[in-house]
Amino acid sequence: CGKFDYLRKHLSDELSGKAEIEFNEISDYSNYCSSGDCNTELEKITIGFLWLLGQYFGKYPTKGGIINDTKPFFLYIILWLSYKLNQNKNHNTTKIYDFYNQHVIGNNKYSKFTSNSSTFTNLEEFINKEKNLLNIDIKDLSKFYEASKLICSMYGNVSRSQTNDILSNNAISFVQKYKDLNNKYNTEGAPHLQILSALLTDYNNLNKECSNIPSFSDISSKVSALASEDTSSSSIGNRLFTVLSIFGAIAFFLGISYKVIIRS
Repeated sequence: CGKFDYLRKHLSDELSGKAEIEFNEISDYSNYCSSGDCNTELEKITIGFLWLLGQYFGKYPTKGGIINDTKPFFLYIILWLSYKLNQNKNHNTTKIYDFYNQHVIGNNKYSKFTSNSSTFTNLEEFINKEKNLLNIDIKDLSKFYEASKLICSMYGNVSRSQTNDILSNNAISFVQKYKDLNNKYNTEGAPHLQILSALLTDYNNLNKECSNIPSFSDISSKVSALASEDTSSSSIGNRLFTVLSIFGAIAFFLGISYKVIIRS
């Protein structure tokens, strides 16, 4: 989560927001824009994406192969990218996979990163492996971003000992957002399930870390009350929010387990 906080200081989440720090002061900027003239909003978004990829492969290095399982960090990267691309209409693409091929591989400005990427992984093979996720419509993917941001906010609340109404409100907001996403995108076999699973797993991992915090029981009660309001939900939805209310289970979809995203 710290990587996203760092990036947001250089590139605001808000469409008309002002960054705290100049974008070209991002670490290793020249590795992502060797020409030094990547000044448009779309170019900044692209560099932000490549910078996050660089951080991802730095955290999960491989030796002569690709990363075998999809980490939550990568899922959160594509959620951030989809959110930013949904704000910017100058790329004329509806899927991240197409955006990557047209605006990253097809642009010499980023050739230093793409050519050097083979030193830590086979980037092309990795991207193709994630094709199902990257072919989700950008508008749909962007709707998951707020939930991932709330997860990071809650981890930040805990690390700063903000275990009061701030954490409680973030937890309630997350569950409401998750409920909406689950109702719309919980379809058997859909790639969206990987994202839903990662979000739920990180939420349950947060509960494990906070099990000895007294105020978290109050959050649990509020969240359970919110979940119980959805009396007309499907059986899948009911099972999901039973899991949320007891905060103990680790979700598995598609045979993929996820690791906690703390301080990614």
